Amino acid sequence: MLLLNRHIIGSLLHSPCRTYCSTSTLLSSKPSKELRRSIAENYNKRRAAYNKVVGKLRKQYAMEVAQQRLTDEKAMAQKKAEETRKRLERQRLKNIKSVKNAMRHEEARQKRAEEFEEEIKVSLARREERLERFDKARRLVMQELEEESVHWLSNAEEVDTAFDGNDSMQKLWSRPGGYIGAPLPAEDAEFWRYESHTWDMSRTYISAREKQMEEMEEMAYYEANLDPNYWTDDTIQFQNELEEKAKLRALVREEGRKSLLLKQRQMMQDIYAEKNSPGPDGIPPIPPPMPIPSLKVLADYDAMEREGAKLLEEDPSKFFVFDSDEKGEDEQSKGKPIRLRDPVRDSSKTGTPYPELIGRLPKTDKRTEREKKRQEREERMWAAAQQEAASGVEFAADDELMPADEPIDYDLVTNFGDDEDRAWEEGLDPQTDSDLLNTPRGKRFNEEDVDWMIKTIEKKIASLEEIMRIEAANQGSAVKDEIEEALDKNIVKTKKIDEFGREYTSYEVMGEDQNENLLKDHDSSVLNTLNSEQIEAIAALESDAVNTAEDVRNALSKVPGLSDEQIQLLIDLEMSLNAEQDKNDS
Repeated sequence: MLLLNRHIIGSLLHSPCRTYCSTSTLLSSKPSKELRRSIAENYNKRRAAYNKVVGKLRKQYAMEVAQQRLTDEKAMAQKKAEETRKRLERQRLKNIKSVKNAMRHEEARQKRAEEFEEEIKVSLARREERLERFDKARRLVMQELEEESVHWLSNAEEVDTAFDGNDSMQKLWSRPGGYIGAPLPAEDAEFWRYESHTWDMSRTYISAREKQMEEMEEMAYYEANLDPNYWTDDTIQFQNELEEKAKLRALVREEGRKSLLLKQRQMMQDIYAEKNSPGPDGIPPIPPPMPIPSLKVLADYDAMEREGAKLLEEDPSKFFVFDSDEKGEDEQSKGKPIRLRDPVRDSSKTGTPYPELIGRLPKTDKRTEREKKRQEREERMWAAAQQEAASGVEFAADDELMPADEPIDYDLVTNFGDDEDRAWEEGLDPQTDSDLLNTPRGKRFNEEDVDWMIKTIEKKIASLEEIMRIEAANQGSAVKDEIEEALDKNIVKTKKIDEFGREYTSYEVMGEDQNENLLKDHDSSVLNTLNSEQIEAIAALESDAVNTAEDVRNALSKVPGLSDEQIQLLIDLEMSLNAEQDKNDS
């Protein structure tokens, strides 16, 4: 549009210049009125023509701007309509997807509701079955309790009656797993399965004579407590068979447990290897850690016993020791089973669950002082010679080794014993004294060992007799009468508490004024620990020559069976009574 009207604009631009030029020329002289009028008319015409052209041009520009605005608004409206259409389309698809999801969720909810109803039905059925089993178990327990109730001990008299009988004591305490009252229990392998042993970890080893002493004490205990009238051959055979059955069942269960665990491990390794095998491309996957094995196999005792029974049928030698094992014969003819295998003791040469170490007592040094000094001097000289020989060790390789006169007898070197063996074998004939030569080291005893055993037994007998006398004196009802007879006075026995919070028995002497309440403020509890013989011996002592603590000690040393603690308590009591008597006399 601007290009089409450029001639008009050009004419407008050039015409004022010419008018201006002509006007400037005319202004050089005073214009006339007609000239001024013509100039004004010419200007007004030109001005009107300019305004007319400009007005048309403005209208044309306004039309073009309006048309362009309409075009832009139309394009904008079309673009907005397209975006709105796309947004609505997306919303429609989203709504369709949401509806499908809602329908799928509703279907899943209905399906889960149906499954939940089915689970409730199954759970109710299982609960009913479990309750029925519980009711059945309760009825069985009640039935067993009713059957056992006839053997129950409901009061003290029945308990005393059950425990006082000799047969009851033999059943309960003679062998492991003893019982009384209830009927014969089932063969329980749990006791033998958890059999344990403790190794004595003391700092010193037991000597041969101490071990022999323990065996003798155990033998004496059995002889004193086991009743041969009750433990007949038939009873012992029945008890041994019962224990052997329990041990066999425990061995079967243990071997079955080992076999099941090995099978479980092998199965897990096979599955693990199959999952980690290379793929079609030949590249193995990243191996994950092997899962933890299930422990349910350890709780299934029936499965362990079935597996162990299979092993027992396949290889009985895992459970029994046969004649061929003892004699070293061929395994094709096993022979007759002798006993059950003991995995704890069979692997030990000594037949014990742990190594049994026997110590030796050091020999007494019977050398004189002169012999000791001479041996010390010889040891110092030998050490100096060894040090001097070590200084020339670099030249030892140049020395030639001279052959020995006689060849070495390795059998003699191997079988050569120590000083103890040589001392035992001294003076024994290999033919007539073969039994003594073949005696194990732990069973070799001399006269000193026998004397020590005899003294130890006598000391233990005296200690036990003293304990029995003290217990009999404490349990007897005539203690008060004995004390009264020893004191030759009427006394009143009362219980008191000393400054350390210990309870003791106090005897208040009744009678004469000077002896009244003499024992009231003194600790006389030591009198309760004395037996009748000791009280009589104390009463028979001479009291005139007893003035000091040493005199009292010498007098009490004549009383048999008094310990050092009892003597000291009696001395303190006597001294306090003498001090109290002297105070009263003064």
